[in-house]
Amino acid sequence: MDLEQLTKDIRSTYPHDPVSSTQLPTPSAPKWSLSEDGMLLLNERLYVPDHNDLRLQVLQYKHDHPLTGHYGQNKTIELIR
Repeated sequence: MDLEQLTKDIRSTYPHDPVSSTQLPTPSAPKWSLSEDGMLLLNERLYVPDHNDLRLQVLQYKHDHPLTGHYGQNKTIELIR
């Protein structure tokens, strides 16, 4: 999976997502911020809109990567966070 392309895909969906679109171009709520590369953060974690299976792609990136193996649900969630 191309991480750079996934990042571009996430960034391109922000204007179409009802949650993230209210926080752009400048986040107004204290729990929202922008990273240096323009990614939207919620409580200092990357916000991935529920659009075009992006959340599934992030999960697959961390779950299916050959170096991560499968250590169970909790470990996979920890890797994603």
